[in-house]
Amino acid sequence: MDTPPITTPPGNGRIGLLADTHCDQTRRLPAGVFQAFAGVDLILHLGDCGDPAALDELQRIAPVLATRGGDDRSDTRYAERRVVEAGGLVVGALFDLTSIGIAVGEGRPAADGTRIGRILADAFVRSPVDVVAFAATHQPWVGHCGGVLLVNPGSATLPATPGRTTVAVLECRGGVASVALERV
Repeated sequence: MDTPPITTPPGNGRIGLLADTHCDQTRRLPAGVFQAFAGVDLILHLGDCGDPAALDELQRIAPVLATRGGDDRSDTRYAERRVVEAGGLVVGALFDLTSIGIAVGEGRPAADGTRIGRILADAFVRSPVDVVAFAATHQPWVGHCGGVLLVNPGSATLPATPGRTTVAVLECRGGVASVALERV
C-alpha cells in the first residue's frame, strides 16, 4: 500500500465521523448530522456513503475526506485508508477492520490488544496511530485496544439497533483524544 496522504485540519482538530449512510434518492442525511457537526474542522465519512452527493452536502460544513465502502461508486474522493494529523495525534481511518485482519464481533474488535496494535501500525504505514476510526457494522462503539482509541460512529441512517442513529465527534487537543457519540 502506498503511504496515505496526511492532512492536518486547522485548529486543534475537531473531527466529525460518520459512516454507513447508504444515501440514495430517498435516504438523505438527517438534519441532526449537520447540527452535531457544527464547528468541526474536518469530516471523515468512513464508507458506504452511497450517493456521493452526500459528500457535497457535508462539504458545506467543513472539508471532507472519505474512505471507500462496498456501497461507494467510483469517485476520486474515496480512498481505502486515510491518515490525519490533528492536535498532536495521528488518526487512521478505514471502512472495515476485517479488511486488515482484525475480526469484529458485536461491532467491536475481537482480538488481543497487542496484536491489534501491530496490525494497525502496519496498516497505516505509520507507527503508531493513536486513534482509528472504522465502520461497516452500523453499531456505535468506542474503546481502547493495543494502546489505540478505536471509534465506530455507527450509522446516521441505518442503525443496527432501530432508532439509534448516531455520528461521533472526535476532539484531538494537545496529544489527547476524546470522543462523543451523538444521536441524530
